[in-house]
Amino acid sequence: MSYCKVMQVTRIAIATADGVSVCDHLARSAAFIVVEVNSGVPGVRTARVRGTEACGNHATFVEMLAGCDAVICGGIGQGAAVSLAAHGIRTLVSPSAVGSTIDDALRAWIEGRLATSDERVCLCSH
Repeated sequence: MSYCKVMQVTRIAIATADGVSVCDHLARSAAFIVVEVNSGVPGVRTARVRGTEACGNHATFVEMLAGCDAVICGGIGQGAAVSLAAHGIRTLVSPSAVGSTIDDALRAWIEGRLATSDERVCLCSH
């Protein structure tokens, strides 16, 4: 069962560097595309743009993702993962989604096909 079907209305964020595809690492994202999903149907979509100079600033991630239930990204530092989890934001680390379109990753998540990994949490210092 997909995470989406557990909750009726979910806000999912997708980290992106180009506005089109899933970013390889949360810290390299230039924006988050936030989609409200209601009973498996994508609805309202907004972009939350962040300054790339904010790399490693965990508070920035928490602020940017406020109100989201989860974020899809290709990788994430341990500190950011801990900060987001402390604020109830689930990290869906999906190395296989890197470079996929935002719509393809979203569809895979809704359908329960998004392959995620705990192994892709990087151990960098930020």
